[in-house]
Amino acid sequence: MKSFEDFCADLEAKIQATYQEGVTMEEAEKLAAEFLNAQLQVSKELKRADLDARARKSGVKAIRAAIYLEILQKNGEGKKPTEAAMAATIDSDKIVIGEQQSLDEAEVNRAELERYYDVFLNSHIYFRGIAKGSFN
Repeated sequence: MKSFEDFCADLEAKIQATYQEGVTMEEAEKLAAEFLNAQLQVSKELKRADLDARARKSGVKAIRAAIYLEILQKNGEGKKPTEAAMAATIDSDKIVIGEQQSLDEAEVNRAELERYYDVFLNSHIYFRGIAKGSFN
């Protein structure tokens, strides 16, 4: 079974081939359906990516909160550091940095999938128009 990246690369190649070689109305009808199916596939991937990003965001919040409490406990009563000092300590923690990077990557992945969805939507509309004989 081909990977999602290969699936998208194949569809990108089909878009490129249509503007380089042209497309018949019959081929356009098939491509319109293929890009509609591609939207369904991307939608499934978007669901996974969205859940991953949300879970990572919750994880980052939990880690930040745990470190915040740890800082408070280390300093004891009456010796609470400033919020700026606590934020700097939390932000420089290696675990927080690593988890934030993972969250950032998950959000970038989700955004890329949203762009693919939009491209495949426009491709479906484009090929459907050709299949119907609309060349506007």
